[in-house]
Amino acid sequence: MKKRIRRKLHKQYLGDLVYEISISAYWRQKLLRGAEARVLINKDCMEIPWDLRSRIKQLDLSYYVSVVPYSKTTGWEDWGENYSYFKFESVEFPTVQSYSVNNRNAL
Repeated sequence: MKKRIRRKLHKQYLGDLVYEISISAYWRQKLLRGAEARVLINKDCMEIPWDLRSRIKQLDLSYYVSVVPYSKTTGWEDWGENYSYFKFESVEFPTVQSYSVNNRNAL
């Protein structure tokens, strides 16, 4: 598969991953309370919904998810430091990335 097409696929499914991880109590707790710097999401990750996991497996996509400080985010300038920020990035294309803002107290 051409590199341009793979990049588009990573971008396409990144949005779904951002949504699923950000609303999941399991993932919010794991990321906000965990000691891991980055969590790998790939075809072996059983803690994401089946339909998304099957697409990730079929296309062999991999992503990193991590908690980052407010100063490292882009696009969330109006939110402030009282929230936690998750960074999502493609393993294959590190410039394909997105962020989500999360209320620390809503676990």
